[in-house]
Amino acid sequence: MDSQQARPMSQASIYDTFRVLRTVVAPTLAKGVIKRRPWIEAMAQHLGLDTDAVQLLQELRKKYGSGPLTLWLPFRTQVVLLDSKDVANVLNGTPIPYGSATKEKKSSLAHFEPNHILVAEPERRAQLRPVHEQALATSERVHPSADHFQRVINEEIGFLFPSADNETTLDWPTFSAGWFRIVRRVILGDAARSDDEVTNLLDDIRYRANWGFMAPANDTKLDAVQSQLSKYIQSAEPNSLVSRLPRDPSSKSPDLESQITHWLFAFDAVGIATFRALALLASHPDAQSKVAGEASINSKSAARPYARAVFLESVRLWPTTPAILRELNEDATLGGQQLAKGTGVVIFAPFFHRDTEKLEFADALAPEQWLGKEGEVDMVRALVPFSAGPAICPAHRLVPMLAGLVMGEVVGKANVGLVAPDLESGKLLPGTLDHSSIQLRLERH
Repeated sequence: MDSQQARPMSQASIYDTFRVLRTVVAPTLAKGVIKRRPWIEAMAQHLGLDTDAVQLLQELRKKYGSGPLTLWLPFRTQVVLLDSKDVANVLNGTPIPYGSATKEKKSSLAHFEPNHILVAEPERRAQLRPVHEQALATSERVHPSADHFQRVINEEIGFLFPSADNETTLDWPTFSAGWFRIVRRVILGDAARSDDEVTNLLDDIRYRANWGFMAPANDTKLDAVQSQLSKYIQSAEPNSLVSRLPRDPSSKSPDLESQITHWLFAFDAVGIATFRALALLASHPDAQSKVAGEASINSKSAARPYARAVFLESVRLWPTTPAILRELNEDATLGGQQLAKGTGVVIFAPFFHRDTEKLEFADALAPEQWLGKEGEVDMVRALVPFSAGPAICPAHRLVPMLAGLVMGEVVGKANVGLVAPDLESGKLLPGTLDHSSIQLRLERH
């Protein structure tokens, strides 16, 4: 919490509030906060909507200063953060006074994970966090089941290469299908490899969840998903993530199905970021060579620091969670401004990750900044690929590890070229990268 003496809040004009809603909020919602809408992503890339959003917030920072900016909204106080110090205070101050269970999250996540930790109150959150940390091995750089995961990845990536062809094209539908076979085997076990039904059912629910409270929940599909997940929990295979869940029947039920549903949901975004990272490697030959060399040298190890760094850059450049939301559960002072209980706080990650006025590498691939760092966050500059603070994503170590193994296996088997779109090395990288438009050319070594 900020200890400065409170000062009057910076209030955006009605017109500037409208501009924020039009340029920042509307495109973010339209692209799909729970399940991406490819045609909107394509339009956002074509029109440069994320770049427009960053430039607008830069303009407003010059106009109103870098303190929390209050939007002119009739029904609820909402502030947008423009200073990295305020971002650090908010994320480090979660869950009290900055709760993560915002009204917006509750309305969307109620569709498919109603009892997940993200929408839990502080007391319940304290009970659920250890469940995730144990399964995801949050405190460990290399997951205890890494050797098993690596075998799974090697097998599934092999299926992306037609046996008779030395050259093939890899598009998003093909990569996504392989990716989710990996995800289901990692989370649920080998028996779930071909369980496309559970993934498809969850996708249907997530499209509905994009609408939040404006769409009724589909309890029938939710029951079907949770019933199927329950079977995998009961017959948990060794080395799967579900095998690391608590088994004490006397403990208060953590609704394991809701927790696992979120893992499946979140790994969709991880697949998107991994495919974008492969596009970065395809357009940056030096980086591709380093990842391939690392995979060759460390073939028996899941520790791939350079691949991890490129993946983190993919998430910095194109955040898979562009809006980090908090809601005050008690009065607080932030940036010298007094905020009342119930105030909503918006951290628009692309603004900080692509701030050309603060970052010399804002629009470039810069994996070196992550090398040698223990964590996956730079709070000084508000680079938060996995959020930060007590509510940081509990998979913030597991995810880069898995993505790095996938990237290493792909470039270890083939030279990767970029068919589309144009991300020529040396050019400024676009503010939006529609993952569904990416096409890679794979030439076997």
